[in-house]
Amino acid sequence: MKKFFKRVALSFFFASIFTCLSVSASDLKETRVVATVNGSAITRADLDMEINRLVPQELYHRSISPEKQKEIEKKALDNLINTELFYIEAKRQGLKVDNSELKKSINSLKSSYPSAKVFEDTLKKNGVTMSVFEEKVRKSLAVEKLIEKEVKVSITDEDLEEYYKKNTGKFKEPEALRIRYIYIKINPSEQDGRKKAKERIKEAYSKIKSGSDFAQIAQTYSHDMSRVKGGDVGFVHKGMMPQDIEKAAFSLKVGQVSEIIETDIGHHIVKVEEKRASRQVPFKEIKDKLKKELTESMQKNRFEDLIKRLRGNAKIQYVQ
Repeated sequence: MKKFFKRVALSFFFASIFTCLSVSASDLKETRVVATVNGSAITRADLDMEINRLVPQELYHRSISPEKQKEIEKKALDNLINTELFYIEAKRQGLKVDNSELKKSINSLKSSYPSAKVFEDTLKKNGVTMSVFEEKVRKSLAVEKLIEKEVKVSITDEDLEEYYKKNTGKFKEPEALRIRYIYIKINPSEQDGRKKAKERIKEAYSKIKSGSDFAQIAQTYSHDMSRVKGGDVGFVHKGMMPQDIEKAAFSLKVGQVSEIIETDIGHHIVKVEEKRASRQVPFKEIKDKLKKELTESMQKNRFEDLIKRLRGNAKIQYVQ
C-alpha cells in the first residue's frame, strides 16, 4: 500500500523536479499565471514542466495533433491544481515534514546523478536555487503524508472472506486447458513468405510426429513469445483464443497434438498438457490476489473522492 501513496505523490512533484532540471533557464522565466488555486498561482512555467513530464518535448511539438495537445494541457493543469489542493490541505491538517525526512529524500534524488557537484551544477545551469528545490521536495513529502492518511485502507482476512462469500459467482473458473503452442507467422513482405511458413510448420510437425519433444520443437521453430517456455502458455479457457485454434484445442485429449491449423496470419500446432474442469476457486487460493485488487480499488475510490471534495471546496480561477 505504501507504494500507492508514494507513486501518486511522486508523480505530482518529484517528476516535476526532474523535468525542471531538463528545461532551459529561459523556459523557467515564463511566470505568466494560468490559474490560481485558493489564491496560489500556477504559472505557465509550471504548466510547461508538467506537460514535459507527461510527454517528451520533441514529440509534443512535432507529432501531436491540436486536439491531443489540448487534452494533454488540460491533464497537466488538472494535475497541478490537484497538487496544490493536496498541499493546502496537508498544511491545514498540520502535516509537517521534519528536516531529517527532507534530507533523506534530497539525498535519494541526488544519488541519481554521477556526483553531488553534477547535481548542483545542473540546478545552477537551469536557474533553480537549492531553496526552491528543497521547497518542492518538502511539498511532495507533505502531499505523500496527506494521501497516505486520507487514502490508506486496511482490509482484514475476515473482510476478505465476507466479500468472497457474498460474491462467490465472481470466483468461478470455466473449463480450462493448459496447452503448448507453436506458431509460424506468414511474412507477406517476404518473397514466397506463405510457402516458407508452410514448409517450416510441416517440418516442425513432422519432427513432433516422429517423437521429438514438443517443447524443444517449439523453442526451435515457433515465432510466438511462448517459445522461451517451450510453447507453454499456461491455462486458457474458451474465448481467449482465435476460434479455429480454440475449436481444435478443446477437441483434443490430454497428451494429444492437433493437426496443423491454418489461418490468415500463419500456421499453428497445439498440444494439450492438462485439462481442468470448471470450478469454484477456493478462498485460500484467491485471498492474496483478492486483497490486492480490493485494496487498490478502494484506494483509487478514496483518492478520487479526496480530489472531488477538495475541488468542491476550492476557489479555482483559470486565467486566459
